[in-house]
Amino acid sequence: MTLDSHALGILYATTASLAWVAFSFTMKTALTGAPVLRAAAAVNGLNACFVTIIALLLVPPAAFIPERTEALIYLFLAGVLHIGLARIFFYTAIQRLGPNRAVPLAMSYPIVTAVTAAFALGESVSVQIIAGLILLLAGITLIVRAAPSRDIRKAPSASWKLLGWACAGVTSLLWGVAAVFFKKAALEIPPVAVAAGVLWVGFGVALAISRAMEPGKSLSSRALRWLAVSAALQAIAVPFYTLAFTHTLAVRVTAIVSAQPLFAIPIGWLFMRESE
Repeated sequence: MTLDSHALGILYATTASLAWVAFSFTMKTALTGAPVLRAAAAVNGLNACFVTIIALLLVPPAAFIPERTEALIYLFLAGVLHIGLARIFFYTAIQRLGPNRAVPLAMSYPIVTAVTAAFALGESVSVQIIAGLILLLAGITLIVRAAPSRDIRKAPSASWKLLGWACAGVTSLLWGVAAVFFKKAALEIPPVAVAAGVLWVGFGVALAISRAMEPGKSLSSRALRWLAVSAALQAIAVPFYTLAFTHTLAVRVTAIVSAQPLFAIPIGWLFMRESE
């Protein structure tokens, strides 16, 4: 039995979502006591190396060059927003709030994608999509208003957590807009090549920010090991995420990926019960 295009898009998006669920916990472990900006640059660089190797095994180098320069602009914008900037905010949110709370708010970005895709891609917003987005927003609201996490250590200050919530919100906004650029680039460049390209752009942005804002800081060998595992999971997620856009609606892809809390919350409760 063969799957139609929309079903393939759903399968690819689901694969990316599950890989990112595992990533959020390995990244949480890597960030324990580590400088966030240095960690973001390191995991982006490792991720870019892994995905580039995969891309070169699947498509010829010439496929990385599109016929129109606009595709490169879209790729660059996706790299800056989704990888270079959004990941820094996301990792900060994970470090301050934990995956159970950071992931749901960050995953609210299908709401942003639905609006931007309607204007930039001409994708229709149906009653079903609107109803689904309302349910998504209602669920996120309940999670944000949930009781504080149990922690055997001293509870973090209100300002510490507030910055975490703000970072998760900015992550959602950046990811929602970047999804449109991902799709536009993937329509002219092979998706795996887009994934490699945006990761290198994001690595450059994250490296520049980390050198400017965290001079002299370094990562422990323990953090680097967990960052390598995280990068390997990202190497699975990013290509499948990009590929999904070529088979189905952008809002459908981001909605499936935003279902990560369905898996992240029970996993966090089971394995990180004291802090999640």
